[in-house]
Amino acid sequence: MGASRPGEAGKLFEARFAAGDLDGLMELYEDDAVFTNAQGAHVGSEAIRAVVAGYLSTGASIVMNESVAFEAGDLALVHWSWTMNFPDGRVAEGATAEVLRRQDDGSWQFIIDNPDGSALISHA
Repeated sequence: MGASRPGEAGKLFEARFAAGDLDGLMELYEDDAVFTNAQGAHVGSEAIRAVVAGYLSTGASIVMNESVAFEAGDLALVHWSWTMNFPDGRVAEGATAEVLRRQDDGSWQFIIDNPDGSALISHA
């Protein structure tokens, strides 16, 4: 199940990531969603599952910090700042640019998940 409000999706992602709950993470995405990173656009559940599983396999933890959400009907643009801590002591920080859609049951799911926000511009 998705978030009850667009701004809640990041904290759900954080909690499910911490629990290593890949199936739970996938519940946050529509079946034909797009996940972007420096390696490109990963479209659909299978592709997103593989990418997210790769992130989980690093043993890192993620904290979703501040967020702001803008709703327009059944769509929402949400930005979160995040901090990722790796087992070897490395720390990565960034900000997202996400699009979520309200589902028939009123929950919200990602349709575009861009965890790297504007940092992807240099990879275009």
